[in-house]
Amino acid sequence: MNGINYSSLLSNTGLFSNQAKKDEVKFKGSFTGVNSKADSRKSADRKQTNADRDTYEYSGQTREVKAGYDRPKRVQSEKEQEYKALDSDGVQEGIVLSDAAKNLLAELREKYDNMDIAVAEWSSDEEQDYYASLATKEYSVLINPELLEKMAADESVREQYESVLSGAGEKFDTLQEELGEDADKIKSFRISIDQDGNVSYAVELLKEMAENSKIEKKEDTSAEKQQERINEKRAERKKAEKERQEKKAQEKQETEKIEASSIEELIAAIKEKLHPEQMSVTQTVEQTESEK
Repeated sequence: MNGINYSSLLSNTGLFSNQAKKDEVKFKGSFTGVNSKADSRKSADRKQTNADRDTYEYSGQTREVKAGYDRPKRVQSEKEQEYKALDSDGVQEGIVLSDAAKNLLAELREKYDNMDIAVAEWSSDEEQDYYASLATKEYSVLINPELLEKMAADESVREQYESVLSGAGEKFDTLQEELGEDADKIKSFRISIDQDGNVSYAVELLKEMAENSKIEKKEDTSAEKQQERINEKRAERKKAEKERQEKKAQEKQETEKIEASSIEELIAAIKEKLHPEQMSVTQTVEQTESEK
């Protein structure tokens, strides 16, 4: 009003200079406190991060330690590493089936639910045996994918080879009847059909029992006794099969494979294996009769 600058006058006189400095200090102090809190949070975050990473700090150094427990990886057997796996439908890894073949396989597996039906290609007896050994049901069936495709495309071919599956139970009954008590030595019964449609039947004989059969005492082999044993086998078949499966799951017994292109040839091969001395006598008698 009178030309005097009161703000400059007050500032120069120092009346408000101390208060301004105090306010400035107070403001700076608050600002510094904010930074301090932020630094604390960052430090906490670093600690948390370290905790998540299992990182420990000591003497100014950082060491990272892996947390948790590493479950040991399952070691595959040599056979599992060498041969391709089967999927849940029994199809070998790498095999691509047509929709018709897939549907046929599903029908067969449902219809013959006492069989483990697998579709695979095999190039050796060992590979064939491996896939057959994966079976957990009463019978093991191994079909080449090309043959399955032929069955799916041609009804007559399907009927021809499905009759092999439907007749498996009857053929196994014949096998057991012909072998009598030796049937107890059979661990598994297998059917294989290759890409050319060749059918083969095979059994796994318990090796220990097969060896013991060579020193067993001669028993009554009259027709009446044989028929009694056959009837008993038929009556106890379900019970014996259940016990066999349980025993198979609990024990890994050494076996020996015997294979033939027909049940008749298979029976003869098994008898020759279990009772070589009897077969040699029979062959001698047959040869003598043919010479007369």
